[in-house]
Amino acid sequence: MRAFLALLCGLVVLTGCGVEPQTAPQPLTIPAPQPSQPGQRTDDVGLELTVFFVRGTDLMPARRSVDAPTAAEALEALTAGPTRADVIVGLRTALAPQPLSVDVGLPGGITSVTVTPEFAGISGGNQLLAVAQVVWTLTGLEDTQQVRFLVDGVPVEVPTDTGLTEAPVGRDNFSSVAPPQSPEPAPR
Repeated sequence: MRAFLALLCGLVVLTGCGVEPQTAPQPLTIPAPQPSQPGQRTDDVGLELTVFFVRGTDLMPARRSVDAPTAAEALEALTAGPTRADVIVGLRTALAPQPLSVDVGLPGGITSVTVTPEFAGISGGNQLLAVAQVVWTLTGLEDTQQVRFLVDGVPVEVPTDTGLTEAPVGRDNFSSVAPPQSPEPAPR
């Protein structure tokens, strides 16, 4: 008797759920993903920011989710290094592990980055790439057109395509390592 009642209850539940059977499969429409812009909210995890890593001898962009697209968040994402997925596609960093601090809002759209003496000690082509990684990442932000590098508050010489300079530098100083098919930097 219990088995009969259980069967009867199961049939009542199944017939009473209100779902009609389909006579043919129905196509499922999934919207195409929309490309995001830097600083645009992409989902519940935060805003998107572009940082630059190295593949071969060129910079390559990588997207990161951040709380806010600030220079401090950008440097934190950059110094965290490539993710496992980035490494799988051949990305690496030329930056030595070190803290970097930033001072934004200087006149003329200049952002100062305080580096350690180890930063100045990066050797060969990696030093140019390390500087370019920082410059390309920060100049992707709205308030930064150029970056000045400091050690203990004093400007430090950094390599560019044309030699060493203590002056603030922008993306145009690193054309030799620019991401492939990258548009020319817009005049600001």
